[in-house]
Amino acid sequence: MPRLVVIDAANALYRAFFALPPLRSPGGAPTGAVFGFANMLRKLVREEKPDAIAVAMDPRGGSFRRELFPAYKATRDAQPEDLTAQLPLARELIDAWKLSVLEVPGFEADDVIATLARTAPPDWEVLIVSSDKDLMQLVGGRVVLLDSMKDKRIGPAEVVERFGVGPELLLDVRALVGDPSDNIPGVKGIGEKGAAALITEYGTLENLLAHASEVKAKKAREALLEQADNARLSKRLATLRSDVPLPVGVDALAPHEPDRAALRELYKRLGFTRLVEEIDAEGGRGVPSSAAASAAPPAAPLAAHAVACEVVRDIAALRAAVSALAQADPLAIVLVGDDEPGGLPAVPAGIALAGDSARAYYVPLAHDLLGGAQLAWSEASAELFALLAGPEAKPWIAVDTKRVQSLFAEAGCEARLPTLDLQLAAFLIDPAGATETPALAQQLLGREVRALEDLTGRGAKAKAASALSAEEAGAWAAEETSALLALAPLLAQRIIADGLEPLLRNVELPLTAVLSAMERCGVRIDAARLGSLSHEYERELARIEAEIYALAGERFQINSPKQLATVLFEKLKLPAVKKTKTGLSTDESVLEQLSSQHALPAAILGYRRLAKLKSTYIDALPPLVNPRTGRVHPTFNQTGAATGRLSSTHPNVQNIPIRSEEGIRIREAFVPAEGMLLLSADYSQVELRIVAHYSGDESLIDAFAKGEDVHRRTAAEVNAIEPGAVSADQRAHAKAINFGIIYGSSAFGIANQLGIAQAEAQATIDRYFARYRGVRRFLDETVAAAQEAGFVRTLLGRRRYLPDLRSRNRALRQAAERMAVNTVIQGTAADLIKQAMVEVQRALRAAGLAARMLLQVHDELVFEAPERELPELTKLVKSRMEGVYALAVPLVADVGTGKNWREAH
Repeated sequence: MPRLVVIDAANALYRAFFALPPLRSPGGAPTGAVFGFANMLRKLVREEKPDAIAVAMDPRGGSFRRELFPAYKATRDAQPEDLTAQLPLARELIDAWKLSVLEVPGFEADDVIATLARTAPPDWEVLIVSSDKDLMQLVGGRVVLLDSMKDKRIGPAEVVERFGVGPELLLDVRALVGDPSDNIPGVKGIGEKGAAALITEYGTLENLLAHASEVKAKKAREALLEQADNARLSKRLATLRSDVPLPVGVDALAPHEPDRAALRELYKRLGFTRLVEEIDAEGGRGVPSSAAASAAPPAAPLAAHAVACEVVRDIAALRAAVSALAQADPLAIVLVGDDEPGGLPAVPAGIALAGDSARAYYVPLAHDLLGGAQLAWSEASAELFALLAGPEAKPWIAVDTKRVQSLFAEAGCEARLPTLDLQLAAFLIDPAGATETPALAQQLLGREVRALEDLTGRGAKAKAASALSAEEAGAWAAEETSALLALAPLLAQRIIADGLEPLLRNVELPLTAVLSAMERCGVRIDAARLGSLSHEYERELARIEAEIYALAGERFQINSPKQLATVLFEKLKLPAVKKTKTGLSTDESVLEQLSSQHALPAAILGYRRLAKLKSTYIDALPPLVNPRTGRVHPTFNQTGAATGRLSSTHPNVQNIPIRSEEGIRIREAFVPAEGMLLLSADYSQVELRIVAHYSGDESLIDAFAKGEDVHRRTAAEVNAIEPGAVSADQRAHAKAINFGIIYGSSAFGIANQLGIAQAEAQATIDRYFARYRGVRRFLDETVAAAQEAGFVRTLLGRRRYLPDLRSRNRALRQAAERMAVNTVIQGTAADLIKQAMVEVQRALRAAGLAARMLLQVHDELVFEAPERELPELTKLVKSRMEGVYALAVPLVADVGTGKNWREAH
């Protein structure tokens, strides 16, 4: 049967935009929707072999439905600007494919599609490529919908399953339900299930409305009687027109040979490397015409199913595999199964190794035995050591380097650094982009790679990887190694092109080994101290609770925003500050503003902060102690923050508060091993020093060069007084301004922080910039350069793309401008402390010290060492941290020691 394929362009582009990661071209332009659309076209032409094909698009100016109902689609959110920017590229792609675009003024794409479905020759199949439920009313007979994202065909049975009625009744159901996205009113109070039941009973909307008074359910009966006109209007709006005056007939929609030169140029410009390679392949198989598709086999570069996997179950087979892998360059390593929470590595279900993209070896280690033997990790690791360590070690790549290093280190093998880590490389290229293998493979290789969760399931019903058979796990791991080997050179090329190789080679990759050692070492906590603190905070919470009830004049659920809002705004008549979708807000910023007007908001804030400390740290830390080591093992993440800062989990040591006495006391529970002390080294005002370096401001540079109190000097210069005359309030104001610059605080924010009038805060800011002109210039030049390039760079070359810098939305644009400045400053600080960690660890090993690095928290490093080593350790750490980079001002690291973290800091 001949086949007409009609593509709903808006639906395809919109779904691709939200389904794929935020991909960008080498120039920083968003490309995710176009990439998804390009792959959909390739697959459609190759697999469906259409005899006619068209792309239906909405015209400018809206449709006849606006005349029927001016509010039609009036409530729709604005289209994402990153998607809007891709529409011309999508049109360019369609033109290069030489596809017919049907766009008829006054009619929507859905009407065009309905007309094509009606006018196609009766012996033709009509395949509508869309997931739009409005088009499901067309399904039946020869008309089928194709959800290309799910590769699922939708016929009458699927419509019944989804809506409870067949396609012939779907329009009537939709008329009752309405469509909030299009602002079609429907009948309020009747949902999909109720609508389906009513239409099934009465047959049509018209018959239902004629007998509305007979409907048994009172609410539905009243709604139908009161909103009958809305129902009729909704049906007219939802009805697809099949009489659109099309410019061409189906006979003019035969597919043509695509313009391969134009496609290649477009793909190259957008960074679609794999698609360029397909076009360059023999016979141009990447972009077949309908005729070519039937004659030529589909291109299957590095297809996952073509990877052979040998399951290695005994020592003899492993030795043979190691011998074969010894010729590899590079060697790809994939661990199957997740680690337990915390930094100590668990033996994975298995490990896969491959030296080429067509063959992999899978060594099962901890599978639930479903048949077949498996090796113990102690046996397997001994055989694999030579591949990763020593003079004969092979270059290797991985998806999660740190985990591989930790696993082998626990077995006594210190692996050499890899040549590439997939996630780290992808994160450096674009911290907002894809870092997982499936998404990267789709983006760069143009092929599907399964996620492990596709085998194990997701959520509560997910099973462990060890529950898979070795053959299942091995087949998946082989796909992963194949993709890894194919992706590595592409990512490496981009790393070099973007000037990121020194950062990857000298900082991020060496840091994986440092973090591996830190995670395995862990840190000791004093559980008894935490228990005592828990009881103390429990008593304090009870006291604050009683105070809250007294201030409110009644008991209520303190943790209920709704009940709290009732007390604050209805009973106490405090002014409403901010509204949310669910009512008046009682968030932290609101309570802080209300605290000056009544004591209750301040008491609530105190209660919340103490309760959070107790639940998040005091009560949560003891269960995290590993029973084997007696220590807590945080996991550090190098790809957690776009600025490059490290993040941590189990526990999140980065978020332990240090500005409140209650938060600081938690640090008392972090203690050294017996016979040791803790040493803390903290960069002093590193971000302000980075501002001084970038801005070249003479006054700031002079203050840091002389070791002065920079906040006191700022206060003196802004207020035109002597430093000795600066009051505590003036210094506090200057400090808020200094750090406000880094975080992009406005006069409003600083006024709220300091409890002063907004006009006074603005006047202080104005005087600051009048005095520190270099800082003003740095801020302006940073934003201007970012707007031109589309990204910012740190001192060590880290990139962050900020597409909203060109947004027409003022709020989004200003937020991106703040991010631009913040990333340059915070990102540089993150890079410097990472580099310091690498150099300190290297120096510790060279010196043969027993001291160990335990924690990294923002600008601070924490060590554990015998007391006798403290003088040498202090000197070593201070010199490496302060000498990590030659800024225009000196870097200063403050060092302290103690019997717990609080004392040391």
